[in-house]
Amino acid sequence: MNKLIVTLMTLLLAACGGGSGGSDGSSNTAQASVTNTTQTQSGNQAQQDNAAEQQATSTEEQVSEEQPAEDAPAGEGMEAVVVDGGFDFQTDVPVTVSVAPDVVNGRAYINVCQQDSVLTNEDTCFLRAPVDSTGLTVQIELPHSEQKLKAEIWYYSTDVEPLVYSWEFDGTQQQQAWLIN
Repeated sequence: MNKLIVTLMTLLLAACGGGSGGSDGSSNTAQASVTNTTQTQSGNQAQQDNAAEQQATSTEEQVSEEQPAEDAPAGEGMEAVVVDGGFDFQTDVPVTVSVAPDVVNGRAYINVCQQDSVLTNEDTCFLRAPVDSTGLTVQIELPHSEQKLKAEIWYYSTDVEPLVYSWEFDGTQQQQAWLIN
């Protein structure tokens, strides 16, 4: 503990310029004695460290003689992950949503949302747009392929019940498309 304090004090004095820098020689003498003490203690510490390293090396040799050699892992954490060169780390899935002409016979509004969402709102929906008898085609981006969707077509008139459709990712298709008709 004393060695640590002396070492830290020496470093602090060296970093701060060694004191007042006055013309009396007492500060230089004090710094020299601290330096000599530190060097002596550093030498003793180095000898102790060498002895500890030799002991640790002999212990490791004993352990390695007792245990068979094992293959060292290639790396830890992300270094150990092996990824195919063609993988681009993209998880977004583009889906073309098409509402066929004449699905609706008047003005309506379509919401394409997560299938398991209870409420139809901005946080759970991927598309919110008006639709009419001419149809609608738009492309949306899903965050991943496991996403299941529902489409609700709401009429501006409250007399007509909303139309509800479901969609799920199809792994056999190169391009994902959802035709609502």
